[in-house]
Amino acid sequence: MVREPIAEIAALFDVYQSGLVFHCLCAVTRLGVPDQLGEEPRPVTEVAAAVGADTDALRRVLRLLAGHQLVDFDPAADAVTLTGRGVLLRSDHPLSLAATFATLGVSDVAHRTADALRTGRAAAPVALGEDFWSFLAARPQRQAVFSQAMAEQARLLSLPCVDLVDWPAEGVVVDLGGGTGALLAAVLNTSPQLRGLLVDQPQVLDRSRAAVAERGLADRCEVRAGDLFGPAPAGDVYVLSRVLHDWDDEAVVRILAAAATNAPADARLVIFEDVLPEDGSATAAQAWADIAMMLLYEGARERTAEQYRILLDRGGWQLRETVPGPPGMHVIDAARRPA
Repeated sequence: MVREPIAEIAALFDVYQSGLVFHCLCAVTRLGVPDQLGEEPRPVTEVAAAVGADTDALRRVLRLLAGHQLVDFDPAADAVTLTGRGVLLRSDHPLSLAATFATLGVSDVAHRTADALRTGRAAAPVALGEDFWSFLAARPQRQAVFSQAMAEQARLLSLPCVDLVDWPAEGVVVDLGGGTGALLAAVLNTSPQLRGLLVDQPQVLDRSRAAVAERGLADRCEVRAGDLFGPAPAGDVYVLSRVLHDWDDEAVVRILAAAATNAPADARLVIFEDVLPEDGSATAAQAWADIAMMLLYEGARERTAEQYRILLDRGGWQLRETVPGPPGMHVIDAARRPA
């Protein structure tokens, strides 16, 4: 059935306008506006003063967000409250997505997509003046928000996959690039005899140690500085959660080979990543994630199971199976490849 041209025009304008809504939402979240709002209406002048924003500019942005059910804006009272959707942007909400919208990411580099299309290279160096990881490492506050964003996304994507894995009853689980340890904590909770080793960059470790201690796991989980490309510590099970899609194929092989360096012959590798269909198709969410990787990190991409099989083999591992998790996530189970 052919849609009326006016309907097609309206649909295109929805797409056109949604980009600005996304940027405005990221901006108000970075300023901490949602944390200033609750169930009772609050004057826009008070909110602007609390976050250091221009009152008129904030009012106009809130009016836009109200049209997308993110806030309720009362023009007569010049006051605003959060909707049930908007409350998820409060940093104290148990299901908060505040850091996901506030972090350095797609909103900062997508305006250089045309450059990526021309060159096939990441847009981040053009938009930021240096590659994404270098930009982040030089800015500790942004690094902290990024780490929190990864924890939020792990809660939604990786944590539901923990129960899909047959973890050993004892031994050492090494989480490479484990951030603040939310995933590793969930794994350790599957058996009191399991011990953990969280490996990440030095600038992350203070937050990692604090989070591990807060979860009561300090006596079972060591936190250690390390590089994804350096030999990983010895362990029984290695975990890579939403790490490999950030890198090009050659870097992925180096990461996998580094994980295999000290791994015993019976070691396992558990990877949490999405897996694209082999026929070249993708869901809308998978296609979005793939372009986000393309823009942010040089050579990064989402991959198929066959692509992971080849990379695993080159890195010293053998693919055993892939298990679908929630939308946007699979478990990739691999064993140490025989010599």
